[in-house]
Amino acid sequence: MNEIRREARERGLDWNAVRQAAAEVRDAEREKRQRPNEVRETAWIMATACTPASWPFWRHGFYSRWGRRIARGADYTVIPRYDEIAQEVGWYFPEYSGDDGTERLFEFLLSPYDKLPTREEIYRKAMDLVECHKAMDLVECHQPAAIPF
Repeated sequence: MNEIRREARERGLDWNAVRQAAAEVRDAEREKRQRPNEVRETAWIMATACTPASWPFWRHGFYSRWGRRIARGADYTVIPRYDEIAQEVGWYFPEYSGDDGTERLFEFLLSPYDKLPTREEIYRKAMDLVECHKAMDLVECHQPAAIPF
């Protein structure tokens, strides 16, 4: 974080503005992942209903338990109750219902988990945002006044 603060200083950015932008970036990143996380967690709990000790592993459970086998050519039947899981998840999350819903659902569940960016990445995005807003304010201030017709 010291390096990031130094970079903000070098770029002439107000640290409080950077912190506020970082909070907004973090919130946006969490919000972006909320629904996909709900889908993953719901499907994982359905798949591991009899083993509650496995429930905390919803982020990567499908990928690590069945991903390699399916990547080598197995079909979704290697996942116990895959059809029931697909039907139930499709009911809760309509974007995974329909003719190709099962295929789309398991493609998603078997994909690597989209982790939140690191704190440093969030602060770097925040610095870029603050710098962009700062540049936009300068452009707006130097624009000629509108000519009334």
